[in-house]
Amino acid sequence: MKTPSRAACSDMTRRTLLARAATAGVSAAALDLTAQMRAAAAPIPSGPTSVVAAQGTPANEVAPSGQIILARNLSELSTLHPFVARFTSALAVAYHVNEGLTKFAPDFGVTPGLASEWTVSDDQLTFTFTLRQGVTWHDGEPFTANDVLFTIEAAGAEDSEAAAQETVRTYIASVEAPDDATVVITLTEPYSPLLTVLAEQLTILPAHLLAENVYDEAFALMPVGTGPYRVTGREASFITLEHNPDYWGELPYTDTIILRDSPEPAAQQAGLLAGELDVVPYDPTTMANLTGQGYAVFRGQAGSVHGINIDLQSPLLQDLNIRQALQLGLDRERIRSVLYAEGIIADTVVSPAYGEYHNDAMPEIARDVEAAGALLDASGWVLGDDDVRQKDGQPLTIQYQAWASQQWQNIAAIAQASWLEIGVNAEIQNVELALLVDTMSSRYELATVGWPLTSDPIVGLAQLFQSTDRTLADGGTRNVFGYKNEQVDALLAEAFATTELADRVAVAHQIQEIVAADLPFIPFAHPAYQLVTQPEIVLDETGTGALSSIGPGFFMNRWRVNEDS
Repeated sequence: MKTPSRAACSDMTRRTLLARAATAGVSAAALDLTAQMRAAAAPIPSGPTSVVAAQGTPANEVAPSGQIILARNLSELSTLHPFVARFTSALAVAYHVNEGLTKFAPDFGVTPGLASEWTVSDDQLTFTFTLRQGVTWHDGEPFTANDVLFTIEAAGAEDSEAAAQETVRTYIASVEAPDDATVVITLTEPYSPLLTVLAEQLTILPAHLLAENVYDEAFALMPVGTGPYRVTGREASFITLEHNPDYWGELPYTDTIILRDSPEPAAQQAGLLAGELDVVPYDPTTMANLTGQGYAVFRGQAGSVHGINIDLQSPLLQDLNIRQALQLGLDRERIRSVLYAEGIIADTVVSPAYGEYHNDAMPEIARDVEAAGALLDASGWVLGDDDVRQKDGQPLTIQYQAWASQQWQNIAAIAQASWLEIGVNAEIQNVELALLVDTMSSRYELATVGWPLTSDPIVGLAQLFQSTDRTLADGGTRNVFGYKNEQVDALLAEAFATTELADRVAVAHQIQEIVAADLPFIPFAHPAYQLVTQPEIVLDETGTGALSSIGPGFFMNRWRVNEDS
């Protein structure tokens, strides 16, 4: 793809766009985010916004210093391209490298990013962004309006892998650059999540590097952005991030962050104790003694949901009775107590971290082995001599994809034992975590995956449950279930068109009820983000001593080394 000329960019109309488009820790203290979610979901204001600091987080006034070594599973970081990354851990790293016109704050609010301010027309169709001046890419080239137009065009292209591809194709009528300092986005109809999408799914790409190939492999490994951190090193066992000395905004506190490959909990704890790792996920069942030794634990309630994904393309699992039996038979309390010690049992997909969007009227999903058995009886599955149910001579056997990580293996083992009590044989298939995207993009029957709902739960619900024929690998969706429901689609369209909090909350509640009845996904936990650190490391992301609910690692720019300790 050639870089559009400035004149061509200024004249990019909907016709042009359409022609070219021919398109996952455990434990934590609960945070009261209801008021903050009101702010995040409030009507988009008319008139310019002003540059504001994230609530409760004072600006850094000192030069970045120190180094933090963070345990990561590098198989999840095989690509850092913001259009291609699917793992939350990779998106968190990419968020520090490539930035959007807007950014999100730790409390889910939207703040200025590469746009210093914007105005919105009374009809909510025209957004005029004033770009920051003097911003440079990590390679020293200037950031321009052309980069914004290039990115949005690439996101909407036919071969796009971007999460925002359908948003661009459906809602963006035109993108224009009347001058070097201004970008105007005109919508086909009101779309309330636009500022959120610009922050999360349309981070800006460098046109001067990707004009020939948006998905350049070298860029995917070591992307070039405008953000507070640069990727300066990449080896088989680590990735190095160094602070950007020319950053336009608030400087990060820490000079260097090293992402070291260490996926297993036992190795993480050993590395922490040996002083080889500074930050690792905290497991209260095995690490409770660390706080007495001076190590610090930082917590935050997760905005994600973990559960069992169901492939509705499987003929066996198209039977709602079987899906309901699997949910009723699952020992969710054992999963929580063993693997999510300070997390919350999930009765719906929207976490309480989202305040009013969480439907707390959803009925509790209590384990009921007898009721599960009755459902299977009603579908003609009867117990055989081996205690596995059979129908027409075929055993009730279901394939369960379990990722090659101890946490996911333990969940699979608990599920397998739970379902054997109701006569269901779950055959566990061990799959390398690096193959998750490919596996979930094809036929799989059952698999455990945790899904974040982004900073706007309406966008998160759309990503999971809006009808689509695309796959996780294609991008633009997390609907790995093959789930389609016209009522859900209509409700999402209704929520997209309004900025009224009460209306959006009502839609979110209805969708949670419909999805719970249709059951493409069996929720079992809203985890708590918990990280344990060396005594001198401070991970205050919110100004209250807590981690942000958006996700672990999205605010590493706020992590610091207390060199006086």
